Amino acid sequence: MTGLRAFAPTVLVAALGTTFGSALVIAPGIVTEALGAAGLDDLAPVQAILSVIGWLFLGIALYVGAIVTANTCATLIAGQTRVIALQRLVGATGAALRRRITRTGLLVGLVGGALGTLVGTGLSAVFVTVLRGSGFLPDTRYTLVPWELALPLVAVVLATWGAFASGSRRVLTVTPLQALSSTVEPSHDDLRSGAARRVWAILLIAGGAVLMLLGLVISPVSVLAVLPAMLGGFVSFTGVAVGATIVMPPVLQLIGRIGSRDPVVLLAGRNAMRAPGRTSRATIGLVIGVTLLVTFAVAFGIMQHVLEAQTAAMDDGSVTPAMLQEQRDFFAQVNAVVSVIVGFSAVIAAVGVVNALALSVLQRRRELGLLRVLGLTGAQVRRMIVTEAVQMVVAAVVTGLALGTLYGWVGGQTILGSLGSVVTPVLPLPTVAVVVVGALVLAVVATVAPVRRAMRVPPTEALAVD
Repeated sequence: MTGLRAFAPTVLVAALGTTFGSALVIAPGIVTEALGAAGLDDLAPVQAILSVIGWLFLGIALYVGAIVTANTCATLIAGQTRVIALQRLVGATGAALRRRITRTGLLVGLVGGALGTLVGTGLSAVFVTVLRGSGFLPDTRYTLVPWELALPLVAVVLATWGAFASGSRRVLTVTPLQALSSTVEPSHDDLRSGAARRVWAILLIAGGAVLMLLGLVISPVSVLAVLPAMLGGFVSFTGVAVGATIVMPPVLQLIGRIGSRDPVVLLAGRNAMRAPGRTSRATIGLVIGVTLLVTFAVAFGIMQHVLEAQTAAMDDGSVTPAMLQEQRDFFAQVNAVVSVIVGFSAVIAAVGVVNALALSVLQRRRELGLLRVLGLTGAQVRRMIVTEAVQMVVAAVVTGLALGTLYGWVGGQTILGSLGSVVTPVLPLPTVAVVVVGALVLAVVATVAPVRRAMRVPPTEALAVD
């Protein structure tokens, strides 16, 4: 449990986060140097604005990566409960095991961060070479290794280390007696959330709601209303992430009822609810990714709709259909750029979901063997696992769509409320289609390979006690 191979999924998450951060650090300098080569002066404000935007999106990616890493670490530890219990049985203390895992987290962050920095710098160099060769960028010298490149590396290492420290708390709940059991039952944390976690989740959600309401109230008189609204959105969503075991189980129960007359679908739904804490950890990362994408898409959709309505209301004849189309194209381009940037955070979340679902399947080898002994065919077991993954992913997408629409509307209203009108949510259908199709593909990809691997094991071998 302390080797890098055991935590390979978290190395990938750290590498993706550092790759993204490296690109965001290098990009402002490249843009500034390109504008300077074009003859523009006084570019310091432009670079400062681009840097602030880059660090904002990097902060979002680190936030997502830390949650995904903590959840993946907890899932890995849950699958190694008997091994940890054996170590406790021979004299190891929970605190000592946790310190070893936390030190491994520091090593994971360093390795993943170093790989991500190399990949991010290499990709930036490739893009600069291609764009300069095509004439899009001026033929000048660009700085690909600025001193700021060390900042995302340090940030990812610290975030990964902190996530391991949080996720490894599960080690303290493992008792030596669990080493003597042939099966490992879901822990208390997997079955229900603790009282402290529930209290913190309620306080954060309520506090964030109050701040968002304050922003909506003052939006007609000041554009600064967006600041408390943004803070409220972040605080309330942190409450949702902390209280995932409160928010996600009801949604999972509702989704699990669809098609429950089929015994295989019913069994899949019951499996998802057997350990709500574990299931919530597997889905909350995707909830974060979908919420981010939908929030920005709704906010841009609202702004585009309001500006088009105001432009169309002008009766002086100065507005032509070509101008309206140019305005739509501008919003489409901005939305595409922002979606790509935010989408990288969604990719990090998706990697976390794939890791959690794949680990869940591999850790249930004895259960799958028992189902086959009881009469389920291999095809039925595969369909059960895929259905379970689809139910979890659909629950995450539905929750993310609802939260993203709410946060996007609050953002659009607080930004445009000073215009004197109440805006309505605008949910772009292309974004919804991409999210839904991508989520379904994710569910299949996350389960096909581990299910195939688990099904190769004969039922009698799967039922054997280690």
